[in-house]
Amino acid sequence: MPTHAMNEPLNTFVQDLRFHGYVDNYGNVKLRFSPITTLPAGLKTQGYLDIEASDISRLPRGLDIGGYLNAANTPLTRLPRLKVGGYINLTNTAVTALPPNLVVRGDLSLVNTPLTTLPRRLYVEGNLYLTNSPISALPDDIYVGGNVYIRGTNISSVDPKLRIQGRVLPPPNQ
Repeated sequence: MPTHAMNEPLNTFVQDLRFHGYVDNYGNVKLRFSPITTLPAGLKTQGYLDIEASDISRLPRGLDIGGYLNAANTPLTRLPRLKVGGYINLTNTAVTALPPNLVVRGDLSLVNTPLTTLPRRLYVEGNLYLTNSPISALPDDIYVGGNVYIRGTNISSVDPKLRIQGRVLPPPNQ
């Protein structure tokens, strides 16, 4: 059974996005401030997916993004299992859950989210931004290739054995 979005099959939906200028020649999909509210299951982009400040409240199953995902200032409440080739920006969203084993090939921004816990086996190649979120601890099996920014969180200490290649800023209890 074909997947539908906006009452259209996936291939027609993507063609319509391209026709209306939402997809460029590099495979980037820019839906920032667009009137689109849903995306079809199985959507694959060659480049980035930018849905910042859109009304998209749910991302579909099987989403495969070749570049980054910018979902800042959207009504998203959770992130499904998905593939993303770059950073993920969830700043100012209502995200309360991330999938386990999430791999982020760049930075992960969770600034100003209500997220209280991070998923098991979170792997972030860049920086992890947790500023102004109620997170109180980092999981034992986390990996961060850059810095972890914790200002405005409930994190009071960080185990020095955690796999954080950069620094924790500001240092806990300061």
